[in-house]
Amino acid sequence: MKKIVIIAIAFVSCYSALAIAQPAPPREDVPDRADPTFAVTADAALADFDKFVLGELKKWNTPGIAITVVKDGKVILKRGYGFRDVEKKLPMTEFTVQPIASVTKSFTVASLASLVREGKLSWDKPVRDYLPDFKLYNDYTTLNVTPRDLVTHRTGLPRHDSSWFNGTATREDLYKRLQYLEPSAQLRATFQYNNLMYMTAGYMGGKVAGSDWETLVRKNIFAPLGMTNSTFTIEDMQKAQHVSRGYKWDEQENAVAIDYRGIAAMGPTGSINANMEDMSRYLRMYLGRGQFEGKNIINAADIIEMTNPQMVMSDARRFEEISSTQYGMGLFLTHYRGERLVQHGGNMPGASSLLSFMPLKNIGVFTTSNMSGSQLPSIVTYAIYDRLLKMKLIDWSERFWDIKEKGKASELGAKKQNLSPRQTGTKPAHQLSEYAGDYLHPGYGTINFAALKDKSGDNLIGTFNGLTSSFPHYHFDVFKAPDDKLNDMANIKVQFMTNIDGEVASVAIGLETAVKPIVFVRQADANFKSAAYLAKFVGDYMLGATNITVTLRNDNVLTMATPGQVTRELVGIRGNKFSVKTSNGFTVEFLVDKNSNGVKITQMAFYQPNGNFVASRK
Repeated sequence: MKKIVIIAIAFVSCYSALAIAQPAPPREDVPDRADPTFAVTADAALADFDKFVLGELKKWNTPGIAITVVKDGKVILKRGYGFRDVEKKLPMTEFTVQPIASVTKSFTVASLASLVREGKLSWDKPVRDYLPDFKLYNDYTTLNVTPRDLVTHRTGLPRHDSSWFNGTATREDLYKRLQYLEPSAQLRATFQYNNLMYMTAGYMGGKVAGSDWETLVRKNIFAPLGMTNSTFTIEDMQKAQHVSRGYKWDEQENAVAIDYRGIAAMGPTGSINANMEDMSRYLRMYLGRGQFEGKNIINAADIIEMTNPQMVMSDARRFEEISSTQYGMGLFLTHYRGERLVQHGGNMPGASSLLSFMPLKNIGVFTTSNMSGSQLPSIVTYAIYDRLLKMKLIDWSERFWDIKEKGKASELGAKKQNLSPRQTGTKPAHQLSEYAGDYLHPGYGTINFAALKDKSGDNLIGTFNGLTSSFPHYHFDVFKAPDDKLNDMANIKVQFMTNIDGEVASVAIGLETAVKPIVFVRQADANFKSAAYLAKFVGDYMLGATNITVTLRNDNVLTMATPGQVTRELVGIRGNKFSVKTSNGFTVEFLVDKNSNGVKITQMAFYQPNGNFVASRK
């Protein structure tokens, strides 16, 4: 979804016996001020830049932004603007640590490149050579996917982000779930951005290194670059002296503070947090063709691999100044106003960032804002290149503002006309309580629905990966979460399916638009795991002249033995109803004495394709 997309690590870290640089403790000597003159002196071409940025923060109602610019191997700008925490009036500075989100992907590729340099990894050997238990949806892809495929978004797997966003599954859990996620294309047929494959790439890198992804990046990237302020989790980021708070626009476009979401399990795809000091060092490595202060961080050949086109993307050019885009390895490749531009953005709730560099001009820029889905990193980045390239300034702010306003107008126009595919005058096929329960998909996990009363009356409440929303009735057996920008499940529709016996059996949810809806199968009530609850059904039942024996196994599974037939398991459905395992269309229900307050079982009903029968308890 964000929707739960759109989006806690619990594996054991195994540190190498080699000396590995650990993150330095938070610095206590960092000045805390918003004075834009307290920073590296900018290039003369950026003389008007402070005023420009402050104006854009106001226009876009954004709390703060931090920026660093590298040119000819030197840092020419490194500072913060606005506030890292509006409520506490704390200024954004060049020392403020913020999430860099998907810019992390380039770190993952760089760490794999360090293994290539050491001869431990090949870009083009099967992943199964490094992860023997690697398994995707089909055998051909499983056997032929390479590390290069993982980091170029070409495995055929669409995003499936709802399977992990805000969840508690570990990296190992998510890795094992890959086999249940449906692809939407053949291997190497098309570009499909995929976070899970980057998680897998980092997981593989850690295994090859004999540690984990975090240790690999810390040892081979952070330590030699001196990135002592960078961390891998929100919890560690919060320990920094200068840390940003995240914000999101509400329906009126007011900046509302939100908590950053921890994505440690998905770390290789977007969990790194850093400040301008560290990111300026990272930029200098790329502009130095893998070299930094005399140290070889990545081989120049692998920098070329990362910045050469690996996958052609659909050409959806909107502006003549920006060429078609291809994907390298952890980096997008394009041209800006005729100059080659390498870049990658990052977005997560509360943060937007953009890393970019022009290798032929020896210029690099990193910007990050503490606002969800902000265009400011792009606006500011293009403004810097326009100035340093001494080109006529383009008002990118106005262009993006126009796109935003026209999008809003289109949405408002549809609302005013009440345009919707909703069918009026319908009602659910069941009572709300009959939809309540847990539903499971092996690749996505469990979603729960409860029938509760809220401010709007009786309602279904859905909970998935720690996110909760009401689901008012939409039409027929479809329910829809409300339209609310602060709700990560906003506008999600769920469709319940009823089986041939009239039981709510599953729910289909369009969590990944590139494939058919994800079907979650209803799970047995929690009572069916209780030996005390199941024991009341144990006994002999006479069906005509046939004795049917119900027993409870030590693993809390009811079985039914009929003379002349194999013993069958009974699988809980709801209440006192069970399906007969391996016998489609056969169900049984234990009937209670109406005068025993639902305690005394007196009969056993059989619902079969050839008729319905009842047996009396002996």
